Parts: sequence; structure tokens; C-alpha cells
Amino acid sequence: MEKKDKTLIIVAIVICVIICVLSPYIASGDPDGLEKSAEDSGLAEDFSIEEIKGIPDAIFPDYAFASSPDDQGLQVVALVVGAVITLLVGLGVAYVVKK
Repeated sequence: MEKKDKTLIIVAIVICVIICVLSPYIASGDPDGLEKSAEDSGLAEDFSIEEIKGIPDAIFPDYAFASSPDDQGLQVVALVVGAVITLLVGLGVAYVVKK
């Protein structure tokens, strides 16, 4: 891999982390389209995935830790961990496809 490519990847990762850190503080509190559709269809706000058998809970529901969903610091951690996992999965797929 060329030095230019490595620099581009590092810059992209830094931008991802910056977006993850800023997201909880600048995101809208209004529901997005999916949540609005769920509200319009009559699904309860406390609807739990546990009611559907065989589907495990999300690791970070609503981009937060289940124990304290309103803590913005923990939301940042959840977003950064999610971004890192996504980047690592992408790297793994690229490695497999390359071979």
C-alpha cells in the first residue's frame, strides 16, 4: 500500500471519529422517518425486540448503552465503537475479496 493511500485512510478514520464525537450533541431530538412511521402505525414507544423470539437485543440500542441511554458521553463511545467495528468488517471483506 502506498504512503498516499495510508494517509487517506488515516484522514478518513479521523473524520469518522470527529463525526461520532459531534453527533450526539448536534443530532435532532425529533424522531427520524423510521421512528415517525412506527409512531404513526401505533407501535408503543416501549416496544421491545425481546417480544420477538429468536432475535437478540441490539448491542447499542438507539446508539447508546441500555443502562443509561441519555448519557451523551456513552453515546459517543457507542458511536466510536460502532464505527471502528464497521471499518474493521470493511477491511476484512476487502482483504477476502482481494485474495
